[in-house]
Amino acid sequence: MRISGLASGLDVDQIVKDMVKAKKGPVNRLNQQKQTLEWQREQYRDITTKLVDFRNNKLFTYGLQSGVAAKGVNVSGNTTAVSAKANPNAITGSLSVEVTSLATAAKVTSTANIALGSDGIAGVDTSKTLSQLKLDGEITYNDPDGDGKISFDIKNGNSPAVTITVNVNDKLSDAVAAINGSAANVSAFIDSATGRLSLSSKSTGAGSLVLTDTSSFLSSFSLPLTSPVADKGTDAVVKINGISTTRSSNVFTENGVEITLNAPTGGIASTISVVTNTDKVVDTIKSFIKDFNDVLDSVTSKINEERFRKYLPLTSDDKAAMKEAEITLWEEKAKSGLLRNDSTLTKLESDIRLSSITDVTIDGKKMVIGDLGIDSVAWENRGKLTIKDESKLRAAIEADPERVMKFFTQQTTETNATLKVSPTNPDNGVFNRLSNVVMSALDELSSRVGTSKVSTDKNGSFLQTSIFSKNLRDIDVKINDENDRLTRLETSYYKKFTAMETAMNRYNSQSSSLFSSM
Repeated sequence: MRISGLASGLDVDQIVKDMVKAKKGPVNRLNQQKQTLEWQREQYRDITTKLVDFRNNKLFTYGLQSGVAAKGVNVSGNTTAVSAKANPNAITGSLSVEVTSLATAAKVTSTANIALGSDGIAGVDTSKTLSQLKLDGEITYNDPDGDGKISFDIKNGNSPAVTITVNVNDKLSDAVAAINGSAANVSAFIDSATGRLSLSSKSTGAGSLVLTDTSSFLSSFSLPLTSPVADKGTDAVVKINGISTTRSSNVFTENGVEITLNAPTGGIASTISVVTNTDKVVDTIKSFIKDFNDVLDSVTSKINEERFRKYLPLTSDDKAAMKEAEITLWEEKAKSGLLRNDSTLTKLESDIRLSSITDVTIDGKKMVIGDLGIDSVAWENRGKLTIKDESKLRAAIEADPERVMKFFTQQTTETNATLKVSPTNPDNGVFNRLSNVVMSALDELSSRVGTSKVSTDKNGSFLQTSIFSKNLRDIDVKINDENDRLTRLETSYYKKFTAMETAMNRYNSQSSSLFSSM
């Protein structure tokens, strides 16, 4: 029971509150330490999400040959009969293509409608089981073993024959699906209106479909056992740069160019010209520089951010006495500079710069980023890249696009584990160097702070095994201990005031009794 000032007239609750508040110094300092660590951890996560996105998304995309060694094609002459797409390794030059005939696929097709069933209705119900269809007289099959299984073989061209087994209790549609899903590489289609069945190879080229059907199941659909002459697969007949040749597919690759035959050229050749798409390469490099500078700026700004040490995190009592706008301004100062001169970020900043400016040895010859008209030496740029001479960049791409590609994407053959991931490894392209140094920083921050090495989710959880997480748990234990101490202290204060109030009340009663007896 607490007696709060009934006899003394004192505001005991406020007095106790003020006395306890005076003892809150240790717990306030612990809460401020905790808040500072949590703010630091959030700022580290902001950095790591950018690093993960830069490494796993942007650098990966830029590192694809299609981005840095972009080749384009122009088709002239007969522009509809042939289409083409250049692969990154396409050889610059021209190809003349004349198409005599396209490649076709082998097939076998029913030569007659399916027999009328007992219902006398033409067609077939694909939802019925094979045993029901046999019972109705629409199809036939043999099941000499009585195990409910019927099998047949399909041989597609020169490939080995594939055995397909279905159950008499399977629906006809299931049997068709079994053919389509088999390794025979054929496509089956059944027309429910006529009951006719067709099988066609999924690939083109010379050859036949050969059926072996001891079950007589396929015979129900009047399928020939081999592709008729008219339905045999044929190769495409083409002339490439004056050389007559054949291709089993209408899509094939020559000199790094994927060529698609759409129709005979009819005597008018299609000319495919391969050119370097300089504009696309320049755009890719510009995008890389923008992303590079953005990441470098994020790291640099944090390690150079001013620290205001007098602005500590506010306590709950501090916030109660301030306006919302005042709290916001205070916390902006308190959060500033929390990552200033951080060792991991400082090393990362240096490694990023070194990765971009160190020369790359390509086919025994050194190449530096300045050879591409890109500058990074201006001190005020803090290592940021800028295209100082775009004409020089375009000239380098047009003169030797393969060399430019290797400058950025070359994979190192270094076997020494330390040298392999070094930001100054001359055998490694710029993109791969950057990927390595960013991964090294992500590993260290993950271990120390608990941030993710793979996620860009700013709301993701932190690793509980990290040093930061352990420190926060230790602080929570200390805060709980301090709060228990304050609770005990508050209780002892109330006991003392209660004792005082009880004594004063007793003295007041005695005084009243003496006064009334006079």
